[in-house]
Amino acid sequence: MNYKFIPVNNNLDKARAFANSLDNNFITNIQKIKQKEFYIPTLDVVQKLQNEGWKIQGVDEARAKNRKIVNNYVQMHHPDFAVKNNKGQDEAIVSLTISNSCSGNKPLQLDLGAYREVCSNGLIAFDAATESSKIQHTKVNARDLDSFIFNLSNKSDKMVKEINAMKDKNMSFDEIKMLAYNAAKLRFDEEDNKFDIDALLKVNRIEDESNDVWTVFNRIQENLTHDVISKEEDIKLNKQLYKLVNRELAYA
Repeated sequence: MNYKFIPVNNNLDKARAFANSLDNNFITNIQKIKQKEFYIPTLDVVQKLQNEGWKIQGVDEARAKNRKIVNNYVQMHHPDFAVKNNKGQDEAIVSLTISNSCSGNKPLQLDLGAYREVCSNGLIAFDAATESSKIQHTKVNARDLDSFIFNLSNKSDKMVKEINAMKDKNMSFDEIKMLAYNAAKLRFDEEDNKFDIDALLKVNRIEDESNDVWTVFNRIQENLTHDVISKEEDIKLNKQLYKLVNRELAYA
């Protein structure tokens, strides 16, 4: 994962400064982008989430070939939904990535993940099991936005429990190799010279030496996604990988 969010430390003014399209007036008056009638602004969602204890970690934008900003992204964390290590310290924290198009032609998307603090590049495991919330820009959804926000707490708690279950299950050598093989297939053809199972299992730090499902997953994920540039591609790949890991737990 080569891209990074611009850190804003839960400051809305900084968020708007670094991601101008979070200001709806900028979209309509400066960029002259026509929005759907019941467009749901990203900041409306962010502020509701802040009221529920979520904190803005970073922001970013995506531009079209004509240089107009077409999408904005906000990454948020919730300190109450954390995975602890054996010392009682936070090892990972539930993360939420908000993706929204400036026009409303694509749904506003809320993707839950787990931000692993030990990783220097802030890897995120997006959870396919909880499913992302894709909110179409309609009158009904604009009205019911609070219910989408409320459901995130239950989904976040579920994800923490899933990760703890991963930490409690050790994998055999054969299981690890099979998971790496299936993970490589998510991105590469077997004939591709990048299809390298051993490279996916490379240990990059001492914290990654364990063979429990969670640690093996993070090892594979970091090596598989480290050079992914597109946010959309990274989210898709992480969901597929997380699904593989959940299947491993289901067969346990």
